[in-house]
Amino acid sequence: MRTYRLEIRLIQAATALALIVLITGFLGLWGQVDQPSGAKAGAGETRETTSVQTQTPSNSKIVALGDSFTLGYPLDTAHSWTQRLADDLKIRVVNKGKGGQTSKDLLARFDADVVSEKPGRVIIFVGTGDALQSVPLKDFQANVETMIEKAKANNIIPIVALPIWYPNYQKGIQEIRDWEIDYAKKQSITTLDFTTVLFDSSQKYLTGLASDNGKYPNAKGYEKMGDYAANLLKT
Repeated sequence: MRTYRLEIRLIQAATALALIVLITGFLGLWGQVDQPSGAKAGAGETRETTSVQTQTPSNSKIVALGDSFTLGYPLDTAHSWTQRLADDLKIRVVNKGKGGQTSKDLLARFDADVVSEKPGRVIIFVGTGDALQSVPLKDFQANVETMIEKAKANNIIPIVALPIWYPNYQKGIQEIRDWEIDYAKKQSITTLDFTTVLFDSSQKYLTGLASDNGKYPNAKGYEKMGDYAANLLKT
């Protein structure tokens, strides 16, 4: 009889021990299931994030560096898009446009015409002359990249204005535009595309916006350009 009771107690103890082991194992497994979730949350909290920050100009002055289209040809600087931009934003916009310029020419005078002015922003508007003079795309790229680097090194925010259409040179201009769009996107640089307010889908000037020779904007066209730039660059 005593032997029988001892066996019963042993069975009960074994059952209790088994139950304890089972519960302990279950809790341990539960903890293991939860751990990855907690680890992921922790990783999410400590992961380095990159945010897009809006740059603030060091001052309101803008230098517009470019060719005939910045100068205001065939009119003058008083009727240029830069003057319209200045009037719209009530800020100083320095017109550094010269006829017949390429990216190499702009780079050569960048220090004198831009850096020395100490502007908060610079608009680099070039490319048509490079297409007309068959400047290799790689040379154009190198010149623009150097100007961008110079601007940033001098705490000047660079802005890229895409070249606009010119009769019989659309292919070369398109190549330049494509590269600038891609480059500006990668560098988080603001771009101005004046073609959106000057030309139709067939790359022809909208009615009433071109000069008599159909190669340059007229006074109304330059006004449209200035208003467009002002809308994008207002702070």
